[in-house]
Amino acid sequence: MTFYDFEPGDGTRYFIQLFESENGGTFVINHESSLWRYHKGDCLKFLLGDYSTYTSKAIWDFLEAL
Repeated sequence: MTFYDFEPGDGTRYFIQLFESENGGTFVINHESSLWRYHKGDCLKFLLGDYSTYTSKAIWDFLEAL
């Protein structure tokens, strides 16, 4: 499991946890309030919890830059 704490520059701050999915991709937990599945260069899919377009964009941009 990998942890990241980042600020995308818009006044928000995110703490995410990443762990590999056995079915492909990476699970992303954001602040223990939402769960996503990420596939580099392809998609970030919301799975459950609290959805926000701002969170989606921030996580996508951060993970694509890694």
